[in-house]
Amino acid sequence: MGGAVTNITAVNHRLATYDPAIVQGSVIDRAEIDRQIDLYRSRDADARRAIVGLQPKRAEVILAGACIVRTIMEKLGKQSFTVSDRGLRHGVLAERFGT
Repeated sequence: MGGAVTNITAVNHRLATYDPAIVQGSVIDRAEIDRQIDLYRSRDADARRAIVGLQPKRAEVILAGACIVRTIMEKLGKQSFTVSDRGLRHGVLAERFGT
């Protein structure tokens, strides 16, 4: 799921070149997820590859990834989330010891 979230964030920021410093700590809200689902739903995989910020290899799976993210947000009752460009271990350490 991390790849879907970081790609959603890169699309949100229109990053032609991925920049982890911009992605890290970004806040994505439900409206942005819904906007991107509509965007991906309206294009086939070839057309998705032209979306600035989306890694071409994610073009076939990003719609499913965005739908999963939206479902998780719904289940948790969240309207937004903070993105991490780092791994799970970093999150566990940040939660345990603060950042």
